[in-house]
Amino acid sequence: MKKLIALSPMYTEDSNNLKKASLNSPYELSRFNAKWNVPEEFRADVIAVYGEDIYAEIVAEQCSLTLTKPDDDWLSKVSKEFTKRKISYGRLKDFVQEENIFIKCSDFKSFKAGVFDKVTNIKGFDTLDLESKVFISEVVEWELEVRCFVLNIQIITHSSYWRNDIFDTNPLSENEQKELFDFFKNFIQQYGETLPKAIVLDFGIIKGKGWALIEANPAWCSGLYACDAEKALEVVVKSCIKN
Repeated sequence: MKKLIALSPMYTEDSNNLKKASLNSPYELSRFNAKWNVPEEFRADVIAVYGEDIYAEIVAEQCSLTLTKPDDDWLSKVSKEFTKRKISYGRLKDFVQEENIFIKCSDFKSFKAGVFDKVTNIKGFDTLDLESKVFISEVVEWELEVRCFVLNIQIITHSSYWRNDIFDTNPLSENEQKELFDFFKNFIQQYGETLPKAIVLDFGIIKGKGWALIEANPAWCSGLYACDAEKALEVVVKSCIKN
């Protein structure tokens, strides 16, 4: 049996890097075609997918894959010891009166996440489904944000992506890396069993509060930044289950 990974037809730096990384792996990455349709003769051999969430969901159905991800309300159940901020989960209509909050839809599709002085100021608010599920949290200032590809409760590869309000993928300092891994160790001891074995976790430093969990994302649609593509590829593969 071949080990095919369906790759989104959209050419991005991340997908190109994974394609290059696959040359030294047992996997073969293929974009197949631009129609988001894996030909019938290849579907039995597709063991994973990488790309936009909608693309991945379509391919998963075609190729009998289960795409692992955290429970929709998972982040809201994590202790404030690790989030360092109040996070709530519920229907959009339950938070319409909230002001000066960060808000993100749980399906990643309805609107762009961000900080809003009023919920009704979300672009296209009048067209949104008020029953859709969202996260809200108090607004904090992130001094540093780091992406971690995690497999079997171990950080396999990581990369910073935001520092002091600018995009930054430079390596962490020795002290930052130690603090990150210490924080991760404490966090994963308590929450490892609540997550898929292959997952992407983002951590960061909140001004005045220290290290905190930002969020969890499915590996099959997460950006790499400066993570090692070969190592990230292994996490992507393990985040998909062939049925």
